[in-house]
Amino acid sequence: MKKQWFIGAAMALIFAGPCVQAKSISNKAERDDITLMADADPAMQKAFALAQKTLPDFLREAANPKEGTSGYALKVGLTDGSGTEYFWMSDFVQKGDQFTATLANTPRMVRGYRPGQKISFKQSQIVDWMYMDAGKRRMMGNYTACALLSKEPAAEAEAFKKQYGLRCDH
Repeated sequence: MKKQWFIGAAMALIFAGPCVQAKSISNKAERDDITLMADADPAMQKAFALAQKTLPDFLREAANPKEGTSGYALKVGLTDGSGTEYFWMSDFVQKGDQFTATLANTPRMVRGYRPGQKISFKQSQIVDWMYMDAGKRRMMGNYTACALLSKEPAAEAEAFKKQYGLRCDH
């Protein structure tokens, strides 16, 4: 069975295998560095399920964005035959169950993809979503970041949540 690796960045974070930390999670996010966590981890599986459950509401919001909101993005897995890496996708367009979006992160593990590339995928491939709400001073969604933060020292996790207005009390 192939391993699947989980990727994201900045307000998007990056994941795969066991966590190895050299810098704070906030510094890694700002630099688009990766942090490793298995996608089979129970916290990550819970994040995937919550994102799928709330995806219809997010898609309605994204189709008619409220004033003061921005940065609507979807996270999907891309494979190169040897593994899967998860990325944030921006500027997405939905047509039924199909989406086309722009790859917003730099691939680190899978080959054949580049930032800015247009990618097509199905709704069933979406594992997370997020956007920024300036009025609430909050990052909405990004449940996978909450999963990753569950493995961080409490002070670092709280600093990250405060910095980005992320809530993980779901």
